[in-house]
Amino acid sequence: MRRYFLSWALSCIVLCMVSAQDYKEYNHESIFSFEQMTGNVFNSKKSSLAVVDDHFKHLKHSLKWEWKSAGAKWGIKQDIGYKHPKKADDAYISSFVFWIYAKEPITEKKLKVEFLKQGTVQCWFDYGLDFTGWRGAWIAFDRDMQGKPQEGMDEVRFSVPGQPAGTLYFDHLILSSMQDARHHTADFQAPFINRATSNHWLVLHESWMKKFDLPLTDASPLEINDIREIENRVKDYLLKGRKAKPVHELENQVRQYQITENPDKTLKGVPLFFERFGETYQAFGAEKYSGIYNNILGISQFNTTLLNLSVAYNLSDDESEKRAMEKMFVKMIRHMLDQGFQAGSAMGTLHHLGYSMRDYYPAIFLMSEVLDRHRLKNQLQQAMEWFAGTGEVKTAPLTPGMDVDTFNTNLIARLTSILMIDSIPDKVRYMQAFSRWLDNGYQYADGTRGTFKIDGTMFHHRHNYPAYAVGGLDGAVAAVYLLRNTPFRISEQSHRILKKALLAMRTYCNLQTWPLSLSGRHPDGEGSLNPEHFALLALAGTPDGKNDIDKEMAEAYLRLVTRNTDHALLFLSKGFTPEKSPAGNRTFNYSGLNVHRRDDWMVSAMGHSRYLWASEGYRGENLYGRYLNHGSLQILATGDPVSNQGSGFRQEGWDWNHFPGTTATVLPMEQLKADVKNVDNQSGFEEMLLSDESFCGGISISHQNGAFGMKLHEHDKYNGSLRARKSVFFFDNRVVALGSNIESALPEETHTTLFQVYLGNEKMPFHLNGEMQNKFPFQCVLKGGHNLLSDGLGNYFHVPKGEVIFKKELQHSLHEETGAPTQNNFALAAINHGPAPANGSYEYMVLVQPSQEEKENIHREGSAAGAFYKVLQQDSLAHIVRDRETRTTGYVLFEAGAISADELLRKVNLPALVMIREIDPDKLILSACDPDLRFYEGASDEVYDADGKRAERSVYSREWIDNPAGISYLNVTLDGSWEMGLANPHARIVESGNDHTLVEFECRHGLSQEVLLIRK
Repeated sequence: MRRYFLSWALSCIVLCMVSAQDYKEYNHESIFSFEQMTGNVFNSKKSSLAVVDDHFKHLKHSLKWEWKSAGAKWGIKQDIGYKHPKKADDAYISSFVFWIYAKEPITEKKLKVEFLKQGTVQCWFDYGLDFTGWRGAWIAFDRDMQGKPQEGMDEVRFSVPGQPAGTLYFDHLILSSMQDARHHTADFQAPFINRATSNHWLVLHESWMKKFDLPLTDASPLEINDIREIENRVKDYLLKGRKAKPVHELENQVRQYQITENPDKTLKGVPLFFERFGETYQAFGAEKYSGIYNNILGISQFNTTLLNLSVAYNLSDDESEKRAMEKMFVKMIRHMLDQGFQAGSAMGTLHHLGYSMRDYYPAIFLMSEVLDRHRLKNQLQQAMEWFAGTGEVKTAPLTPGMDVDTFNTNLIARLTSILMIDSIPDKVRYMQAFSRWLDNGYQYADGTRGTFKIDGTMFHHRHNYPAYAVGGLDGAVAAVYLLRNTPFRISEQSHRILKKALLAMRTYCNLQTWPLSLSGRHPDGEGSLNPEHFALLALAGTPDGKNDIDKEMAEAYLRLVTRNTDHALLFLSKGFTPEKSPAGNRTFNYSGLNVHRRDDWMVSAMGHSRYLWASEGYRGENLYGRYLNHGSLQILATGDPVSNQGSGFRQEGWDWNHFPGTTATVLPMEQLKADVKNVDNQSGFEEMLLSDESFCGGISISHQNGAFGMKLHEHDKYNGSLRARKSVFFFDNRVVALGSNIESALPEETHTTLFQVYLGNEKMPFHLNGEMQNKFPFQCVLKGGHNLLSDGLGNYFHVPKGEVIFKKELQHSLHEETGAPTQNNFALAAINHGPAPANGSYEYMVLVQPSQEEKENIHREGSAAGAFYKVLQQDSLAHIVRDRETRTTGYVLFEAGAISADELLRKVNLPALVMIREIDPDKLILSACDPDLRFYEGASDEVYDADGKRAERSVYSREWIDNPAGISYLNVTLDGSWEMGLANPHARIVESGNDHTLVEFECRHGLSQEVLLIRK
């Protein structure tokens, strides 16, 4: 702030936290807090200004303006600090931030705010005053205001033209703050803010203004009864498993908000903010918003107290306790309303509001009778409807799918906001619209939109993202359960889509945890599914409605839980038993993922492409995980239960250069740190780098065995010279990994990691070429080929050629969120391709959890890998492996054209994945897949800088991200004359001569298509 402000701002400390009794508020010299009057604040005749403490939004005072003339005004004379945008799509834009309080609504007139330069108005906006309590706004100078703002503006004026008299309070003004251009939110007072946004968090005003496209009719007795049944189910669901907190603890929670009545019956107390309002301060160098409002100032903590009160009230049988809790609850609600949490109030921004309001909706719903007694129910119902964006459902959705954040935070919110409506006909119509909107949300979404995909994956942030999916499933599953067997239930098709997604998740998780490759920006090894989703969907009945309990879901639940829960005891009493662990091979090409399972173990291979990012990084999250999906190959086979930690992972001390299976250039840990930027106005500070290669994915044959392949090309932001062609072949418990055409221009060594395993015991034994190695520390270099080593967890690696480094030592690393030093004992093995490799390659086989007989065989025959498999081709065109025991051949065909290394498969017209299993000399199964999702055709859409390097661009800025997957026609030419044994609607024989057969597959979504062929 300037010298004027410094002369009067009480307790203003630059970049500090200012104590206000027992809570703290962020403060900065740019914030007008009006703790004391100053000379650069002026007012016109017939108006007055005073610093008061009966209402405040920052620190302990605000500025009270009273006027008795229609032309009255007040203002501040000083440099506004406005900055003109450098380009049209600047990510951060100069914005005016303010809070205003009204005791009485002014219905006809508006506040006019004008910005002047040397006495001439340059820009302005009008702000509605038909409200009571606090309101706040972020208003962008260039986008949201009228006129043309100018740098050097030196005055702001406030007036209410045409209003002869009135009183308003002002607090927390920032004359110009650089705000994220995406997040300004329109409301009743300023519907012109950020008009062009389509962000689902921010279109609350648009949703509110919608009109129903369904008629209002009288409710039938059945509908009325079903509504009551749903209300009872919701109440039971919200209270299930809850425990009441002691009254004295609740009294202490409420007391900290210091809520008191003024003589005029209005309230004052601790200011409340939606946590993301703290982003206002980012330009000042403040800590993350969550740190600023991770206290009683943040609405999330306030809502938790509300929920605690509502639960205790509903569970108590003591009338005196209930009266005390009712009084506290109503006081809290009145304060919340006064602080601006009302219908039609955006308070600057509401992006991602749902996460802070998850406790709010259950709290209000559970106390609906109390609120009705105090004549607050309708006002709270309206507030719920506003903040949940419930109005969106009034008209039929136009696009299939729904954002996973909406499933997570808005389903229960919208449902409870509708159930709070008093009018039965209005409630029934809203429920009909809600059911229609909800059903559409489960439908498969095109491109990288959320949420559900045809292969069972669930999308958020434009990728399969289990961490967000688990939260989304909270709402998605609960809604199906709560609406079951009523006219408002979702369709059978939607129910099946949801069920498929849950069953897919239990396939790519083991037992409950997902592999590191799926951890997004949280590579801590802790991400896991929630078994209760399976139980609740089981209790919702089968999708066709024929059974009250879904056997498949119930038995999946029984395998996943590790203790006797109430649900487990119920299912067991009904005769259900735990399912066997999923076995076989499954491909999830919307994730570039292949999962292979036997017994209780799982191996996963995953990569990235021009559609699917390699890794997600934020500032302070996943700082070192750029190699996460450079062709990872992770084994989850050990632990009690099986987990990332039980299978060798620890974040502390982890070498981020060496994710199992990946090919990466080994850099000093500090150089791995992500340089996270805000690259455009479609994204925030985040990093999600794409490749320029479209070939990445997997194939399955008969759901038993499979293969994976990718063209690895690291982004130019870091090491665009790193390339490789990688493949993995899965045959029972034999995993064969190949690499070719490995190159990197960097002088550091490039490695392909075999394993990295935490050593809880320094003496953990490892098999090393027939000898037991339990020394610590220890390291060696294995040369000469045919090296056999174990990972200490029961998995054996045979490397027939190349240099293998193996070491057991205390590893020093950096924490993925904070960068703080970490350490732990690890064993690590990797194939070394040397510095600046030009045409490197590798080959290794993993025996996963082999039997004693298999161990003996591998020790005896380890020098002859051909006893297990044969590599037919390994170059830039193709990787082809034949497994002897299963008589199955896997083809990772990086390029279209003729295949010379195989007698059966002659050629393909597209890069493809193919597998062939010979049942007998005259019968075979042919599986084919085009892994290219084909969201667009042709060359990569990358933009290049002056040096010919790919520029960093956010995935959100790409034009193709909402495109449906394209269809391709894959022609596979086989030697010999064959005919179709079983029909497949996606395959046909185009040619069948004496010496060849051409099979055409219609390919889409990266799905494997399979046919049985019989020799003519």
